[in-house]
Amino acid sequence: MNPTEYARQIEAAFQGEVQGAAMFHDLSERLQDPEHRYKLRVLEQLEIETREVLRPLAERLIGTVNDGATARKTGIAQASALAAMPWAKFMHVFRREVAKFVAHFEELEKAGPADDSRVLAALTAHERALQSFSECECSGASANSLEPVVKLLRVVPTR
Repeated sequence: MNPTEYARQIEAAFQGEVQGAAMFHDLSERLQDPEHRYKLRVLEQLEIETREVLRPLAERLIGTVNDGATARKTGIAQASALAAMPWAKFMHVFRREVAKFVAHFEELEKAGPADDSRVLAALTAHERALQSFSECECSGASANSLEPVVKLLRVVPTR
């Protein structure tokens, strides 16, 4: 992968974390079920922490990076579209979408420079945790669905 494309993909990943955090935050504010709200706050924290893991790499490659207003607006628009969906349907949609991100970031991890392997592995691990979460939710194992996510967090939101 050429350096320009690599930098573009890292910036896109960074903005994707901004978008995801905004989506989970806004969606958690719209839901009534306290357990679902909590789960989304935990997912939001994962997005925030992953964004901060990515920040030094993104800044090394492209200079100063900001939490893009466009990414935040897109996340909020996604939350609006998803808010009326029943939880089970949202989880099925989410599982399908996150599978695409897992595949993408596995490829990026393989193609990226060895010097960036720790950050790229963290990015992939975060997507795999989201995938495991959604698979548990879809299979009815929701009581333990947050475990793979919580294992990656430095700060776990309180209930």
